[in-house]
Amino acid sequence: MDKQDAEKLMKGFVNGLEKTNSLEDAVDVADSYASIYNPSLKKLMLNQVRAELNRCTEINNKRGKVIYELLETIFSSLEPNNKIDLSAKLGIMPVYELPNQLLKDELNGRVVMQQFFYGDKDGMVIFNAFLNRFRNPNWKITKKSQWVEVSSRKGVPITIFANLPLDETEDLDTQSQDSLIAYLNEQKLHPSVVIHRGHSYYLNQTVHKMPSSAKLVLLGSCGGYQRLNEVLEIAPGAHIISSKQIGTGVINQGLINVISEDIRLGKNLKWPNLWNNLAVRFSGSAREKFDDYVPPHKNLGAIFITAFNASMQQDL
Repeated sequence: MDKQDAEKLMKGFVNGLEKTNSLEDAVDVADSYASIYNPSLKKLMLNQVRAELNRCTEINNKRGKVIYELLETIFSSLEPNNKIDLSAKLGIMPVYELPNQLLKDELNGRVVMQQFFYGDKDGMVIFNAFLNRFRNPNWKITKKSQWVEVSSRKGVPITIFANLPLDETEDLDTQSQDSLIAYLNEQKLHPSVVIHRGHSYYLNQTVHKMPSSAKLVLLGSCGGYQRLNEVLEIAPGAHIISSKQIGTGVINQGLINVISEDIRLGKNLKWPNLWNNLAVRFSGSAREKFDDYVPPHKNLGAIFITAFNASMQQDL
């Protein structure tokens, strides 16, 4: 595409984001910037955002000013030489890491993780694979009638609650989820890590049952990336890991392994390092699928939504 056509296309993509009632178009612009590797195209997009910011400032369009100021700040932060601290600048949770302390329950200092499993054939397979990963001296597995509890024996106290993937044809998996949720509420246990372990057609159920206490959400199904706004409406500011394409059990379990172990060892979840270390573990088709997963620090759409909502709250 020649320069003139590229400029025309970019203007159409970036211009007038304040004119819609939703944030969908602005989120698309934010997401796309993270996927552009051509320096001249990135510069063109950033310049157009700045031009739109100037336009909205001149006509005193408050919504437009907020949208374009956020996009300009987020895009500029990706250049290390700018040394922009997004958390401080935008008034949101840390972007590049999730502090261990933030995941602990305020009452007892325990990290509570909740996994949603479903009772189809695949759900039973990945549930057993999950349990097998934690059959080692660092963890204790306790089976209940409707769920299992996987608790750390050493290090930071962690309990991973996972409902049993009971027969979906009789709605027993839904009952096991509801029983677990009722127990957590009764015991005043507030999950800070929530994980969806099912196909995309189950994701709606997980999102609707997700607790507002979630600080980290792993949407381990195909197309989970499309549900960012819904998740952030329930758990504002949550760090989200999701796939733009195909979610797989191997990658989801790999993420759970690393995340749970870092938490147990008292480490903060430093996303750039964690992600780079994970990337070298996968090869071939698994690596291709892993590359479709979006880590929190590159999830520009989620960062934009969180920052926009925070800005609106400040103005109330």
